[in-house]
Amino acid sequence: MDESRLPVPLARVALRVIPESVLNRLTYLLIRRMQKIHPGLFQNLARLDAATVCIEPSDLPYRFVLKFGQGPTSLRTAPRAGYSCDAAVKGKLESLLNLLEGRIDSDMMFFSREIIITGDTAVVVALRNTLDREEIRLLDDISAMCGPVSNPARKVIVRVNKFMDHIKTSMKNAHERRYSRDADETAAKLECARLQEEIKALKFRLAKFEVRGKRMDASAL
Repeated sequence: MDESRLPVPLARVALRVIPESVLNRLTYLLIRRMQKIHPGLFQNLARLDAATVCIEPSDLPYRFVLKFGQGPTSLRTAPRAGYSCDAAVKGKLESLLNLLEGRIDSDMMFFSREIIITGDTAVVVALRNTLDREEIRLLDDISAMCGPVSNPARKVIVRVNKFMDHIKTSMKNAHERRYSRDADETAAKLECARLQEEIKALKFRLAKFEVRGKRMDASAL
């Protein structure tokens, strides 16, 4: 596991269970913290034309609304329907995080349909170009929110994610063993059925030989 990356499975679970009001408060604090860590990024965002971009993780029940340009940058949750925006970026949470942190070439993600853009693509291109000029590591930024206990908090996040990975691997291995056992049982049943058919065929042939032998004995008399 890359310990410099925000653990996606842990993030997905947290985003599902944290109440929306609490989540909005946390995103507000995260933006405030990121403004201190990445002042150049937010200065560049403020120079853009005012725009609203909906970020829609396909594996979460809601979307995020990002407002930037000609003023403060904000990020908050919103329902999947009933909210207008200039553009929308859709994809799995992991793909969206990779896009934000610049870990995967964004053009490749667009062409492979890992990320889908709707609305004004110029807005998304301007946002992407601005983000690409800054190195963002969400795990570092989120850990920094914890202040003096940022390092212990980071270690806890990494350990919890390792534990979740261990559980996931154990469940996967158990499923594979069960699948292998079921496959072996199925193969054994098919082999038994084949042998039974061969035995029936042999019995039929043996019966024909017995009838033929009796006829030969009768004709000899």
